[in-house]
Amino acid sequence: MPNLAKPIISSQCLGYLRHLAGVQPTKFSPTFHQQIRGKKKNAKGPHVVNVRLLEDIRGYGRKGSMIPIAPGRMRNIYYPQRKAEYVTQAQLRTTNQKDLLTERDFSFGIPQPQSESQSPEDRAEKTFEVQTKLLTPNRTYEIIEAQVPSEMIFYRVPIAVPEPERAPHEPVGTSINAVGGDAPVRKAPESVPSATRIYGSVSIADIADSIKAILATNEESARVVLAPEDIKIDESESEDVGIDADRLKALGEYQIEIRVKGMDPIQRRVNIRAQDADIS
Repeated sequence: MPNLAKPIISSQCLGYLRHLAGVQPTKFSPTFHQQIRGKKKNAKGPHVVNVRLLEDIRGYGRKGSMIPIAPGRMRNIYYPQRKAEYVTQAQLRTTNQKDLLTERDFSFGIPQPQSESQSPEDRAEKTFEVQTKLLTPNRTYEIIEAQVPSEMIFYRVPIAVPEPERAPHEPVGTSINAVGGDAPVRKAPESVPSATRIYGSVSIADIADSIKAILATNEESARVVLAPEDIKIDESESEDVGIDADRLKALGEYQIEIRVKGMDPIQRRVNIRAQDADIS
């Protein structure tokens, strides 16, 4: 008679079966991984360039000072007018301790206001004095005409464009036809040169800032009030391929008009030249 008793399985046999099946009772490895995201960093942080002042500049510092300033002001105003020069990291490491990079001096060259309290009569006198300092349109026109140069130069980094491949064509010259005689060979069409685009642009606000920086060197001319709305790009006399509304986006020469209320427009030329890409 067969033995119906259940076979006895020892704990060693169960452990061996778990080993063959790859199951660990005390460990559990999840089949998924949790993704942990860190804090997002700012895509664009504050950006400045280190420069050395070549002359005293009101609101910035003395000649020889090394300060960080906005790249747009350096590129549009101080560098073309030779008021400051770029300072590289290698130059910073070799400078003396007294010439190290400092912060901008906002109070340099600016008279400090008096702390004494003024009476209503004094304040009225001061208001009348400020109003009398406003220039007339005729005087404003004369100052701009005399002090703003006929050509203002801006530097921008050009965008490199690969040259297109030329299609094969017949050589230029003449050929002998079957009847005899010379027959002109059709020339390949000449490509029209396109404007060289630039990184960034030159806006009428940049032009207005440049003009105001030129006028700020004189006490009387510094009183000239000039806004970007007073400047217009003359598209009829400029290379319109680089004009986009109130911005210039290509190398070349452009004509602008500076408008003074009640006076004829003042014609000036803006020249955008290529700047080396390694200057930052």
